[in-house]
Amino acid sequence: MLHCFTPDQLRRIRKRHRGYGYLLTVITLVLLMLPLATDWPLLTSLGSVALAVVMMVFLTRYSPLQKSKRWLYGLGVSAIVFEVVWLITLAESPSLAKHLTLPHLLIWGLFIGYFLLRKVRTLIIEPYVTLQVLMGAASGYLLIGYAGGFLLHTLLIWQPDAFELTYLPAGLNPVSNPLRVFPAMVSASFEALTTVSNTVASPGHLLSHYGVLVITIIGQLYVAVLIALVLGRFHRQPQL
Repeated sequence: MLHCFTPDQLRRIRKRHRGYGYLLTVITLVLLMLPLATDWPLLTSLGSVALAVVMMVFLTRYSPLQKSKRWLYGLGVSAIVFEVVWLITLAESPSLAKHLTLPHLLIWGLFIGYFLLRKVRTLIIEPYVTLQVLMGAASGYLLIGYAGGFLLHTLLIWQPDAFELTYLPAGLNPVSNPLRVFPAMVSASFEALTTVSNTVASPGHLLSHYGVLVITIIGQLYVAVLIALVLGRFHRQPQL
């Protein structure tokens, strides 16, 4: 049985679906820009900040969920502020910046994770599966890979021996050049996410293997949720 939508509901659905496309475009551009960050490391932080801003804009303009917006705003602003503080500390006191990588990971992980939970809830209430809805789901998958880059990056800085340093660009020290190795960790995260390979974790070090395992499990759970969503909503839909 087809849903009957009022003109206002159709307008809201169209607007939300455009938001899915915008978010996917931005996260894709940020990922495509990462290889350049090996030579221009500030692009790493600029990409993260830009992504955080777009995520908060998506929340403001397109999300149908009204509850708990303040929490996500607070996490987003905190992530941006902490990114700036971490950059300044990295320039002034690299040893202190190393200790800030753990709260850096925590704040970004909470922000992206909470955003993804809201994104899944939004996808669940979509009345139909359309191309735009699938684009929204794809953006969430890419965000998991990006967040996994933060996890592996932090583990690499704290325990470089747990990783195959041959995976990194030649001559890069992950402790003294943490920004320049971030793109490599994002790449490793997507390898774990897609279960293509695990070339970054060093044999005999559980820390890196557990990091890779966490990314893989979260990615597979996300895909399972999407499959259930598509199968549950797959029927003829009206022209939106």
